[in-house]
Amino acid sequence: MNPIKNKKDFETTIDEIRNFAYSYLEKYRPSQQQLKIYLYKKLIKKKQKISNKKEVFNLIDSVIKSLVDQKFIGDKYYSDVKSRAFLRK
Repeated sequence: MNPIKNKKDFETTIDEIRNFAYSYLEKYRPSQQQLKIYLYKKLIKKKQKISNKKEVFNLIDSVIKSLVDQKFIGDKYYSDVKSRAFLRK
């Protein structure tokens, strides 16, 4: 299921994805889909040896699910931020 055979490399990759997500969330309030696309681009740019796109998205989905469970991200929060910005303008 995981695209990385070595368990240590797998855990390191998950930590990298999580760190990319935290740094992006510090700057922006993205939707889940925007975060997913950003993480995919960052991961592909950093690790060229990962070739299976579906498995990479599964890793990213697991990280995003944990962020949603921790209430760091959610589409409800995204829509609130966007609507407030729109009303200010």
